[in-house]
Amino acid sequence: MYRHPQAIHNNRLFRWLAGHYRYLSFAALLLIASFSPSIHDRPTRQSSARVLCCAAWQTLPGYLLACILLSAILTRIVAVSADSYGLSHLALEAILQVFVVELLPLASTLFVAMRAVPMAMLHLAALPGRPGAGLQEALPYVVGNSAAVVILAIVGGIVSLTVAYPVFHGFNQWGLPAYSRLIGQVFDPVLAIALSLKILFFAVAVGIAPATVALDPSRRDTGQREMQVMVRLLLILVLIEGSFLMLRRF
Repeated sequence: MYRHPQAIHNNRLFRWLAGHYRYLSFAALLLIASFSPSIHDRPTRQSSARVLCCAAWQTLPGYLLACILLSAILTRIVAVSADSYGLSHLALEAILQVFVVELLPLASTLFVAMRAVPMAMLHLAALPGRPGAGLQEALPYVVGNSAAVVILAIVGGIVSLTVAYPVFHGFNQWGLPAYSRLIGQVFDPVLAIALSLKILFFAVAVGIAPATVALDPSRRDTGQREMQVMVRLLLILVLIEGSFLMLRRF
């Protein structure tokens, strides 16, 4: 039977909107459930602790080593480059503004996402594709992965701030007052609130995006479904980062 192209286009658009409405509904249910004490029974808390351990604690040594090496290397490169142009007084502030504020939260988010997506795919892919059907099973992944992002972002920031000081000033204490004053100037109340909100949004995205695999009733290849979840997550992270950059310009 012949169907008008406009009708086919409208049908595809309707299915696309209906599918994203299901994802948004499930995300809203997960957010509400995350703050509902009655849902967090003992098995759910134990499952959340296991997910947090797998996403944060088991990856913490490698993450700390990567933070130390990257912080030391980038700080040294920026310090030498700035000194050659007579801008050494701006080098440390540039490291704090670019690496600690912009790159490190995104790096910690992707670090957790590489562990969160395979775990969610392994345990949630077989659940029924209906909002609410896999809520109890998906909730530990939301809480555990979100907490892992926040923990790694905070720990990575502290490590980077600690490493940057000896690279610039050496192992002495004469530069501590100026360094402390610079940190206070960079992380003013407005930037501190904005950075906290960005990390929080990153954490929610990493917690919810992999859990939406429970809504996919198809039997496609696991690799394709995992790639779809990662693409969806990356788009959300790009939107959050872009919004943060635009807000900083005002």
